[in-house]
Amino acid sequence: MTLNLGDFDIMSYLWDTMEKTEDGKHLRYSFQDLDVLWNMGFVDTLRVSPEIWVQAFDTYIQADGTYLLSKADFLSLDQYRYKGEIKIPFDAMKINEGKYTDEGLTELFILGITPSCDFTPRQLDQFLEKTKKDFRTPDGLIRINQQAKQRIKILLEQHPSPLRNLELLFDHLVSERIDPSSKAQEVGKKFAEIKTEREKSKFSAQAITKTEAKAKELQHLTKARQKTSPASDKPTTELKKIRRSPKGVRG
Repeated sequence: MTLNLGDFDIMSYLWDTMEKTEDGKHLRYSFQDLDVLWNMGFVDTLRVSPEIWVQAFDTYIQADGTYLLSKADFLSLDQYRYKGEIKIPFDAMKINEGKYTDEGLTELFILGITPSCDFTPRQLDQFLEKTKKDFRTPDGLIRINQQAKQRIKILLEQHPSPLRNLELLFDHLVSERIDPSSKAQEVGKKFAEIKTEREKSKFSAQAITKTEAKAKELQHLTKARQKTSPASDKPTTELKKIRRSPKGVRG
C-alpha cells in the first residue's frame, strides 16, 4: 500500500495542531526543529538542499536565533514539502540470496539502497566496492548471503535517508492499524509532535535524537547577524550559509 502526500493538505492540519505563541498567531521554530523536519522527510530533498531549506527561514529569524512565522509564512513552506509517493521501506534481509554479477549488484544498490541511505554517492560507491571485494567468489561473482545482508541492514539503520525515515514512520502507522483514510493526517500529526512534545514512538525518538545531535554540531556554523532595525515589522536578521554534506537522494 502506498500513499501520495501531494494529495493531502498537511500544512493546514499542521498549523491547526501545533502550539502557537502567546498571541495565537505565530509559530516558533528552533534550528534543531528545522534539522529534524529535514531528516524526518518533511522536505523534498531531491529538489531542496539543506542550505536552501535553512535559508528559507532567514526572513523569520529573531535575535535569540529562533524563527517566528505567521500562518501565511508557515503555509508558504508547502513549496519545500515532499509530495511524492511513500513506499514500503526497503528491507535488506529480504534481498534474494545467491550470486550476483557486478552489474546486478550495482542495480540492486541503485534501486533499493541508494534512495534509502543518507550517504553521498562517493560513500555509497565505496561501500558497494568493499561489499563486492569482501563477498567475491573465485568465479568472479558476488555471493550475497546473511552476512552481506546484515551489513547492508546496519548501513540503513545507521544512515537512513530522510525518505527512508518517512517510509518508516508510515510503516509504523500501518503496523498500528490506523485507518488508511487518516494515515496522511497521522503523518502530519507526527510532524506536529516535533514541536509539541518529544515523547514519540521508539522509531521517532531514535530519529530525533540522531538528528538533533547533528543539528548541535552544525549550529555553531550558523550565526545570525544582529537585526538592523528593532522597530521593523519583520526580523531583518539573515542566516549565514551553512556547510553540510549533501543528503541522500529520493527514489
